[in-house]
Amino acid sequence: MENDALKSAWQGMDTPQKSNTELKSIMQESAHPVLKGIRMQLMIEIVGFTVFLLVYYDFFDGDRKPFYANVLLVSAMLFVIVHNIIGYVLTKRGVKGNNIKQSLEDRFSKMKTYAMVSIATRMLAAVCLWFFFLSVIKFNADRYWMLAVVVLVVVVQITVLSKIWVRRIKRMKEAIGSFGL
Repeated sequence: MENDALKSAWQGMDTPQKSNTELKSIMQESAHPVLKGIRMQLMIEIVGFTVFLLVYYDFFDGDRKPFYANVLLVSAMLFVIVHNIIGYVLTKRGVKGNNIKQSLEDRFSKMKTYAMVSIATRMLAAVCLWFFFLSVIKFNADRYWMLAVVVLVVVVQITVLSKIWVRRIKRMKEAIGSFGL
């Protein structure tokens, strides 16, 4: 009975007609509005991290820092870049499953894993960045206060990122729940 109501509501909807050419252009990766935004963010972050990696050694005296601090910093930045690329590839993949609910549940599982890795990646990058900059500093009271402010800023950023992911996961869970059993 519920399916009949859904079917009649679907058939009764007034939808704008699109030509096959328009539909094909929408389905292309370059024209997809969500993927376009993700791709733009990805490009900005990749360019930013790459520029940082190209100049950090000279600009931030990488030669005066311990070798392991340099390795940690470069590894963390590369890990963030790779993680972003993997996220984009996962996002542009089609949804697979026998039905919509199963497809959403599969995507939901992957989304939760990606969210945890995303937050952990940002935290790891922040710790490696701190480690790089703090590896040769002699601390006094003023520097401890500055460090506390930097830690607070990063904690706020991680908290905001976590809330964004929680909101996304909640919306996906609600979408799955709307399909019933």
